[in-house]
Amino acid sequence: MRHRREPTRNRTGWTSNVLNELSELFVDFAATAQRPVLDIGAAYGVATHPALAAGATVYANDSDPTHLAALEAATTAAHRSRLHLFPGRFPQDLDFPAASLSAVHASNVLHFLTGEELTLGISNIRRWLAPAGRLFIQAGTPYQQPFQAFIPIYEERLRAGVPWPGWIEDTRAISSHKRLSQIPRSLHLLDERTLTNLVTTSGLTVERAWTYCRRDLPRSMQLNGREGVGLVATSIY
Repeated sequence: MRHRREPTRNRTGWTSNVLNELSELFVDFAATAQRPVLDIGAAYGVATHPALAAGATVYANDSDPTHLAALEAATTAAHRSRLHLFPGRFPQDLDFPAASLSAVHASNVLHFLTGEELTLGISNIRRWLAPAGRLFIQAGTPYQQPFQAFIPIYEERLRAGVPWPGWIEDTRAISSHKRLSQIPRSLHLLDERTLTNLVTTSGLTVERAWTYCRRDLPRSMQLNGREGVGLVATSIY
């Protein structure tokens, strides 16, 4: 498959037609899911469509309903009965019954949330996941070309114990990188330590957390192999 990227309509970056490494883990797990799985920030369905093809019932969420309309239109008739659309912004606009989901996938979504929203969102996910359910997170770290000037600030905040060291109120104040025009002005860059603390505090058990350069990241964003953070956690009752 030829790799291509398409800007999102709500200016939250771009979406790819290639699964990143974390999303592949989600799709593999979705193939065994006994309950529906939730894809937060599904955009045009890069992870939703493979999960449907794997046999899962998928709840696809996005803050832009036009993304979901395009996703639905591209879904084959054989899979459409297992696709359910949930427009709205996470976490404010989503709610599901307790223990009703087998998995939650959030790829390139959480770095658009404030610390307060992250705390609420992960707490909600903990409640929604059934026993042995899985959470799959992919997010951006400070270790990307556009944010090089922020790295010393970030690392000093880490040393000082600042609760949300990766929050940037205005990315344009620290960088003039061309990719910044595709994202909101405020951004919350994350790493494995911050995410692990957030997720374990909610009551989930972190199975793995790591940094890596995902395969669909543009070269203009790449820096040192730590551009993205992945995390997989399990709900243990």
